[in-house]
Amino acid sequence: MAPLKVLIIGGGIAGPALAHWLSRTGAHITLIERSSQMRVSGQQLDVRGQGVPTMKKMGIEPAVRAASIHEPGMQLIDVDGRTKAFFPAPQNVKAKQSFTTEYEIMRGDLIQILYGLTKERKNVRHLFNDTIESFTQDEESNPNGKVHVSFQDGHKEDFDLVVGADGAGSRTRKMMLGPDAADPRQQLGGYIGFFSVPSTPEDSFRWTFCHLPGSRIIGTRKDRPDLTRIYMLTHGKDAGLDAAHKSGDLAELKKAWGNLYQGGGWQCDRFMEALRHAPEADDLYCSPFEEVRLPKESWSKGRVVLVGDAAYGQTAQGFGTTWGLVGSYVLAGEIATLYGKDGSSPTAAVVQGAKNYAEKFHPVATAMHGSGDWFRFLFFPRSSFGISCLHFIAKVAAYFQLGAGFDDKPLKWQLPDYPALEGEQN
Repeated sequence: MAPLKVLIIGGGIAGPALAHWLSRTGAHITLIERSSQMRVSGQQLDVRGQGVPTMKKMGIEPAVRAASIHEPGMQLIDVDGRTKAFFPAPQNVKAKQSFTTEYEIMRGDLIQILYGLTKERKNVRHLFNDTIESFTQDEESNPNGKVHVSFQDGHKEDFDLVVGADGAGSRTRKMMLGPDAADPRQQLGGYIGFFSVPSTPEDSFRWTFCHLPGSRIIGTRKDRPDLTRIYMLTHGKDAGLDAAHKSGDLAELKKAWGNLYQGGGWQCDRFMEALRHAPEADDLYCSPFEEVRLPKESWSKGRVVLVGDAAYGQTAQGFGTTWGLVGSYVLAGEIATLYGKDGSSPTAAVVQGAKNYAEKFHPVATAMHGSGDWFRFLFFPRSSFGISCLHFIAKVAAYFQLGAGFDDKPLKWQLPDYPALEGEQN
């Protein structure tokens, strides 16, 4: 039985995780990233729920723990800086889910750990500064059919499986669904933005949120002594932000965010001054609140399949990293199980394995899709009175240790076991 030849597009979380799992089956993997190197920028992430046992199966739990940020918990404050509610971090993974988890890590550190799993593997090829231009595929009736891929650098290559792990704005998804398919990204209203500023001794190591009238939030996190990470979250329409985001121009984005938060109270003026003038703030990144809503039948088409945010992304919902890791594990497990039994052809294993992955994981990964209206109504109050009500509710929730309010349904899902992924081959 010849090893599968696999192309994975995207070097974020899901792509390198999938490369690890499929490489253990002896598959020949090409992991392609359009940037000139692994993209190690980004903000703080967490691993929670089923992501923890998945991480342990991968053998990276000690490395993640070693790189973890020891955040005490999350607090809500008023515009005078006074704490109104505090949710401490759980002391172990069995404790009730909170906003801060036992495994908080910077995105770049996690990317490096995942990349390290396959960096030296002879059956994994890493390509940078390139992406795909187009692809076609043979009929599913051909048991040894291929996906015929044209790359941006001009070369062409055939694969048994192509996986789009290229984020919520996935080009692979657009090619797979076809030019007439509707964009599955549902806009939820508002934006989230991140940037860094020089720290002061008064900056808390707690994850801090300060609510402002007009459905605005300013927040901070601190993963190192010299820098404070600023979080900006808005709900609703803002013409200035819409235009700046569409332009993609850094100066315009800084201006739009600054106009929205200048004079807002607490540390807003300091943060907006840094946004305009501090070189540390040039790492500004922003994204609209959105979720990718695809029916399970659209997670794959023949030998092409989506994983991670490309299939089921949802901005800042708390499970992005976890579902990226778990989804890659389930996809690899379903394909490997079929290809390793009954002499299944490459086409049969890939096509049916992708369908089995969607059947099994779609209800879990999308359990919180379309259900955030109540949360946004509560978490983005428009008035000072609404903010006071939120602080009261949060204070009661913190006192009774009610946790972070995550939906229990996905957390109760049992992570599958895949013996076909247990044997490691180099």
